[in-house]
Amino acid sequence: MIPRFNLSDELTPVVRLLIGSVIGLLVILMAACSSVLDAPALPVIERPTPSVSLSAPAPTPYPWSDASAVMSGLCFESVDDAVDHSYLIRTPEALANFFDLADHSDLCRHPVRRADFDFSGGNILAGVWSRAVGCTAHHDVMSVQRDDVAKTYTILLLLVVDGGCDYELVRPFWISLSGLADYDVRLVVVR
Repeated sequence: MIPRFNLSDELTPVVRLLIGSVIGLLVILMAACSSVLDAPALPVIERPTPSVSLSAPAPTPYPWSDASAVMSGLCFESVDDAVDHSYLIRTPEALANFFDLADHSDLCRHPVRRADFDFSGGNILAGVWSRAVGCTAHHDVMSVQRDDVAKTYTILLLLVVDGGCDYELVRPFWISLSGLADYDVRLVVVR
């Protein structure tokens, strides 16, 4: 019978301490290497802490509402084809034309499911799709700039990708805005 080798029995306390220190140092170095040290500083928007209520959704810290549901009837292939192009839709006719373009692209096997949107009172739709590879992805709002003289409204978004999965993702950022009917609304996505 061959005797079993047990590493802990053969090592002196000094060698065990040295191995433990090296492993600890490697863990610290791996954590430091995974952080972004030279990322450019972006403006930060202070987000108010929403109050929790069981009867109503928490208020949004931004002057818009999520409108992603309006575009939820489009197939993956059509939104993948539309990645990185910012859209601004101001009228029911423009929305119908948008859905017509998706239908006539022949990218979807079935007709797209069309949703309605209330354009009354100057409400507009603005949106973008972003592509990523990972487990999940979402957009974080980095800054909002409104220029009433130039009539521009610019939203800077950061695409945040989490996990090492090999999934092809296309993430929407579609919002409903009011009071900006005559503004050039720009959605800028950085990665």
